[in-house]
Amino acid sequence: MISAMDLTAVLTGINLLILLALMCIYGKNWKRIHSGFTSGLFIFALLFVLQHVITIYFYITMMEYYSPQVTTNVLIQAILQTIAFGTLLYITWR
Repeated sequence: MISAMDLTAVLTGINLLILLALMCIYGKNWKRIHSGFTSGLFIFALLFVLQHVITIYFYITMMEYYSPQVTTNVLIQAILQTIAFGTLLYITWR
């Protein structure tokens, strides 16, 4: 059976893929529009990508040090982020 931290790592990977897709969209928009808003969105997504790469690294290397009480909270946070980034990707794609 998959543990909560394993599921959290998978969701964080999904979030990373969603953010990379957003970066591609924002990058294409910036090439066309050249506005400060689109460059701000690109930087926004880039910083979240960096945060998720670091998060995945710590999940993989330090997963056994997380206490069981924390794993549920981290999983809930990852689920909410996946929903939020997925919604943002859906809205941006349209």
